[in-house]
Amino acid sequence: MSEFGKIEITETPDVFTIAIGGLDGATHAGLARVFRRAHESDSKVVVVTGQNDTFLAPEQYEFDWVKKLGIYDDMLKIFKEAEDIIRDAIGCEKPTVAKVYAPGAHSLGASIALSCDFVYASSDATFSDPHLSGFGVPPGDGGALLWPARIGLSRAREFLMLDRVATAEEAYDIGLINKVCAPDQLDAEVDALVQKLLSYDQLGLKMTKKWLNQYLHQNMNVVGMGTLFAEGMVLASGNFAQKTEAYGKQLEAEGKRKG
Repeated sequence: MSEFGKIEITETPDVFTIAIGGLDGATHAGLARVFRRAHESDSKVVVVTGQNDTFLAPEQYEFDWVKKLGIYDDMLKIFKEAEDIIRDAIGCEKPTVAKVYAPGAHSLGASIALSCDFVYASSDATFSDPHLSGFGVPPGDGGALLWPARIGLSRAREFLMLDRVATAEEAYDIGLINKVCAPDQLDAEVDALVQKLLSYDQLGLKMTKKWLNQYLHQNMNVVGMGTLFAEGMVLASGNFAQKTEAYGKQLEAEGKRKG
């Protein structure tokens, strides 16, 4: 376990790699700091991926930690971390690339991927945000901001309110992600993208990203992401633990987690 929990960091003069290995309390706190670390590094491009050819989905969560969201003092800390994760991911001045292997990016994993400038996915990956359907809470850790920004409000409602899951091909077709690759070609495709980004004037690239992301920053400030998540959790906290327990058992029954 690193200083960022289940996150492995690899740093070179060109690339700062963030590899997420699951989600527990230490890792959530680490995610709230790691994009700031990437921002302050000397690397020029940031690549976000998972460990062991994956990304991040609820089956990789420590569910006993998730239940702490229903405890008021823990809730406030985790809300602040959730806002810092997305705000710093969007605010990182380096171009960011999400490299998504199967099973894909779901829930907070989807928010992290979609906060990146580019999302490249293997053809067997999927994307969803089961905050409402799985945990019974709003998608306040970035989903309510990032899905509509990429695919529009009408389509975002389908994924955030109706438990839809997008295949990588569909995600590409509707503009949610940037490229679909064969699983054995994903590394090479991301490497090619990184080399292209490195070929540009770096100051010009940083300023282009900054201007493009003003839309997201403005909407984040209007929505008040942490407040949105907090209000939703307070309203839902009465049955949050029970809903989370049931969702964990559902994933176990589907063979997606070991318990």
